[in-house]
Amino acid sequence: MLTFQAEAYSKEVHYCPLCKRSFKSRVVTWIDVSRTPGIKSLLLNSAFNIVTCSHCGNRLHSDAPFFYEDFAEGLLVAVFPRIPADHLSIEADIRQEYSYYPTLEFFYDMTQLWFLIYLQEYYKTNMNSRETSAIDEGEKRLRTLLRFLKKDPLILTICETLTNTFLERRADEDLQKVLWCALVKLEGIFQSLGSFGIYRTGCDVRSFGYREHTS
Repeated sequence: MLTFQAEAYSKEVHYCPLCKRSFKSRVVTWIDVSRTPGIKSLLLNSAFNIVTCSHCGNRLHSDAPFFYEDFAEGLLVAVFPRIPADHLSIEADIRQEYSYYPTLEFFYDMTQLWFLIYLQEYYKTNMNSRETSAIDEGEKRLRTLLRFLKKDPLILTICETLTNTFLERRADEDLQKVLWCALVKLEGIFQSLGSFGIYRTGCDVRSFGYREHTS
């Protein structure tokens, strides 16, 4: 039986790099986006779990871990903005406690969660892509997306480009291009088009420092 908890909060200690002092602030520790869909917009806009230093007013992202639940998809993701030293034992404890979830994952980078939401929203709102997709539907599609997020080397390029875009070091056009490259690769269009696919799709991930690894 899945949890019916829509959201939960806790007060966590944060360190302000500006005034170099510690402070407490309330952050989200559990969120079910199927019942609070507005959270997705906060996550996509890098505005989730932002805390304000009580000493100097500096605003920063919390590095407190949280659970991202999508009850409708049967998905639970334990998100760690920073990798804890004992993450293997933490994973084991979480797997034991929440083993009843159909899909349980662990993200150690906020950009992984950002990209998962982006892909889910893309297939949800783009009817043509949803109907012609080569990666199945429902749970099979979700598992394919998660496998891509965890194992494909292109994710490193996406994470770097996304971070630099939020920090205004790269243009939004760069992010859109690398995301399109990911969608092309995810659907296997590179394989079906061959080397001509770069020209046909306008997708040349080599401009982002990415190289396709072949055995």
